[in-house]
Amino acid sequence: MKKRVYRSLLLFSLSFILPFFSTAMAFTIKLCYPDNESPPWQFGHGDVVSDPPGLSIEVIQKAAKELGITVIYSRLPTNPIFYSIKKNEVDGIFTFSHLPEREEFGIYPMKEGKVDQERRVASMTYSFYKLKNSDVSWDGKKLSNLVLNVGVNRGYSIIDKLKKLNIPYEESKGNENLLNKLEKLRVSSIIGHTISIDYYIAKLKLKNVVKLKPTVMTNDYYVIFSHKFYKENKKVSEKFWDKIAEVREAVLDQKIKDYSK
Repeated sequence: MKKRVYRSLLLFSLSFILPFFSTAMAFTIKLCYPDNESPPWQFGHGDVVSDPPGLSIEVIQKAAKELGITVIYSRLPTNPIFYSIKKNEVDGIFTFSHLPEREEFGIYPMKEGKVDQERRVASMTYSFYKLKNSDVSWDGKKLSNLVLNVGVNRGYSIIDKLKKLNIPYEESKGNENLLNKLEKLRVSSIIGHTISIDYYIAKLKLKNVVKLKPTVMTNDYYVIFSHKFYKENKKVSEKFWDKIAEVREAVLDQKIKDYSK
């Protein structure tokens, strides 16, 4: 009789305990991110994860570790990334800002019908840059005195802003490429993530490139899960976004100094 009671109590206890362990048990997620360098958020070119990888990967890796999740990373050019998630070749992609048309490809962290900014991986500003002797100017509403196009990274969400402002542009791959075009007078101005372009200006010791103020806009950037993955793993997806929000600021505060050396 005692054995039966003990066995029943054990099974009853396990029925409550196992669901809690199921979200913390070994779980693997395949995440893909762009193959171009965008310091300090992601380093390295090509399909290899760099060492150090970049702040966005640091945040994601910390969240995954605390949840007991293993992340398998891959890298692709920006535009093919969206087709890889649409075809369910990967479980998720990062870090991308929200555009309504991107909802076709995957699921963003949401709250009350809106994208939940608290569960972002990062926030980044965009700025215009020009050569010192150029007459190009920006007043926050209009970019004036353009002779040639504005250079911009291929597939970046800021392209929508350029279209709305009727600013002619041409796409390239990588910030070094953009700065090279600017220096060789192949574009009149470039636009990019402020912190990344500033990094390359300092790294390449470019004395003739200046930043235009004010900044153009600020975007939040997220991990996006595929529709299939989210449908099958809703609790894991939500916990992952929650954990990103929980660890993000501490990771950035701790790691930013390492990436600033």
